Amino acid sequence: MPIDLQKYFQFSPLFVGSETMSDLDWERLNTKIDKLPQTLADFLADSKTPGLLDSLTQKYIQLSAQGPDVARLIRDVVIADVFIGDMPQELSRRLGIDQQLAREVANQIVSQLFTPVLEDLKKVHREKFPGRIPSVQRPASSVQPPTMPPPQPASQKYQGEELPESGGNIIDLRNQK
Repeated sequence: MPIDLQKYFQFSPLFVGSETMSDLDWERLNTKIDKLPQTLADFLADSKTPGLLDSLTQKYIQLSAQGPDVARLIRDVVIADVFIGDMPQELSRRLGIDQQLAREVANQIVSQLFTPVLEDLKKVHREKFPGRIPSVQRPASSVQPPTMPPPQPASQKYQGEELPESGGNIIDLRNQK
């Protein structure tokens, strides 16, 4: 079922709060959006995003009146004003909810909303917040196995046996000439 127009503007990360923004703030927001990869810009305006946010706020009764605040946070994460890893703390701070609920809601947002754009989102956050998201992982095949120490030359004779009881301090005198 499509979301009505009023709810679209209320829950859209692109348009939430736009009626109270100054022209300068709206211009700054659009400048940030213009610098995003196209998939993230499309995500902000996608008509599915407000519907998912509406259902998310209905699922958690504590958020029922705070859908626009959640939409603002999603916008702030997408335009990289807030680091994606800080979403639980920001949800808790902005909405006044406990950390456990904030983590649960953040996980729902990532799994239900950000999944299609997660790689582009990580790329933007790697640039804006260097060192906070690990770089691209190396494939397992490129991992080098541990190296063995080089064999000893044949001219060197080993003088003792390494026995666990002795700590390796035994010298074999039978082979001494």
